[in-house]
Amino acid sequence: MSTTSLDKELQERLREASAIGDIDEVRTLVESGVNVNSQNEINGWTCLHWACKRNHKHIVSYLLSCGADKEILTAKDELASQLTSKPEIKRLLGELVLKVRIQNPNARENDFIEVELDRQELTYRSLLRVCCRELDISAAHVEKIRKLPNTMLRKDKDVARLQDFQELEVVLEKAEGLSLFSGTGGLTDRPCYNMKASRLTY
Repeated sequence: MSTTSLDKELQERLREASAIGDIDEVRTLVESGVNVNSQNEINGWTCLHWACKRNHKHIVSYLLSCGADKEILTAKDELASQLTSKPEIKRLLGELVLKVRIQNPNARENDFIEVELDRQELTYRSLLRVCCRELDISAAHVEKIRKLPNTMLRKDKDVARLQDFQELEVVLEKAEGLSLFSGTGGLTDRPCYNMKASRLTY
């Protein structure tokens, strides 16, 4: 067997051991020099993706301490943190999980969606960017972001204090007859630059 096919086999074994939660096997393989960031050629998964998908917290924690790269994407553009359902694993991966929705007093059901914010970037600007991307709205129309029940977020300091699963509401400007969603044009009758929001970001 050539070294490359042996390497591939060991890398596959490391991914399997991570998926089934066999910490001894994972440790043995990593210590013998198997690349923790090797990706499956077909789906692009690393051992960290598998450990997250199967919610093996001890494996995730060990792999991170051995230099596993949590920014690697699968073939479907998934981060390891998106594959786990356990908040404590998301925390290990350095993400703050927030629940966000658009304020809509007229809606009977107004569900939250969960978004992840990188703990290295707990700024108002990155929160705004993530909320707008996930809710598919334009930042120009955001009047404010409110921490429920009734606290306005204004500064980076406010964002840094957020806890996991905090509920947030994005309040949009009232614009008569204009579509507030980012996909549409037709906003030529007024500037898109929102003075209130721009003042709040600094």
